[in-house]
Amino acid sequence: MPIVGNLSEFPLPEVLLLIGNRTGRLRLLDVPEFGVLDIDISAGEVQNMHVGANSFNDTVKMLDKLSAIVQAQTGMFEFRLAPVSFVARKQALSIHDLALKLVCHVDEQAAQQSVATTTEQRHRLVIPQPEIWVEPELNQFFHDAHALLTSGVSPDDLAAGLGMDPGLVHKHLTHLRMLGLTELLEVEAAPQVQEETKAREEILHKSTVFSRTAHIKERIQKLSSG
Repeated sequence: MPIVGNLSEFPLPEVLLLIGNRTGRLRLLDVPEFGVLDIDISAGEVQNMHVGANSFNDTVKMLDKLSAIVQAQTGMFEFRLAPVSFVARKQALSIHDLALKLVCHVDEQAAQQSVATTTEQRHRLVIPQPEIWVEPELNQFFHDAHALLTSGVSPDDLAAGLGMDPGLVHKHLTHLRMLGLTELLEVEAAPQVQEETKAREEILHKSTVFSRTAHIKERIQKLSSG
């Protein structure tokens, strides 16, 4: 039985995670610019993307097209179990990795849009904290950074305070945001800009990759039985 739903209610990154290790075709319908977009998946590995008569498996091109769909938050999705053709790729791309890359890509686009109107971005704890499982390495980082995150801290200051590589800190902070444990605080921005940024952040938050396990299971059950 196909899994179907509305992208305005079930964000695309969550749809990708929902597919997991299945084999079949994910069809996105009534999406901006493309109308219909198909993704072939084999045992959880992305094989090819189809837009009209064009097919490609370049990750960057996939992210550009899918990020537009994430930000628009409109359209429908349908996943059907079916055999798909294997496509040789330079590097394997799992559906999980595509979901993670997609959220990061959307985040980067939003950051580029706001850089001209804000002086600094700080990360701070979300209150109240959601009750979710966090992988050990990320959980240790969260524990070590907890005090600094309480009042808000920039990635560079956090890296310096913990004596960690800035790139690793950025990666962990991105994951914490996707889990809904932290949020971005725009510093020294005009009130109107802060409101616009908050609106964008709310959209991005709906695209969380690592959603609560119970929530995903519940949605899978509803979609599968619908």
